[in-house]
Amino acid sequence: MDDAQILEQGKQAIASVVHLALSCPAGGDARWDALLVGLGVEKLAADERARHLREGPGQSRGALLLELRWTLARVVEPLCEHMDDPHVLRTAAEQAVRDYVSAVKPKVTTSSIFANAFAGIATSPGRISGSAEAAADRCGCCGAPRQDRSSNSCRYCGETL
Repeated sequence: MDDAQILEQGKQAIASVVHLALSCPAGGDARWDALLVGLGVEKLAADERARHLREGPGQSRGALLLELRWTLARVVEPLCEHMDDPHVLRTAAEQAVRDYVSAVKPKVTTSSIFANAFAGIATSPGRISGSAEAAADRCGCCGAPRQDRSSNSCRYCGETL
């Protein structure tokens, strides 16, 4: 097979994995777990999955971002080994993760913007310290706050920081 055929095969595999991930409730389900087992991808423990949903970037549906990234890597890396330019397929997988993030994040509405602002006003760092400056480093892929500056990747989606 030439690179174009392998790339097409990889894109079809990516689409299949993403389709299944999107069809799951937030955090995944038995079908997603079966795919992980079938591909030899280690799933997160139930308590870790719950923590990702509770503390992560927010998902209204779908398998966890980190598990999706691991699964796509497992699917595309064997194909990449047979390509002259594997960067193209890896880039397609990375773009699929970014598109997935947009698809599973809860939609922001005007009411949720104001609700979040009012809920956080009393405990905002600026209010507590009297400082007007309060910012958190965020992941460029999923938007989750970066809690550990010593880590080189996002704990929720695996994006290299």
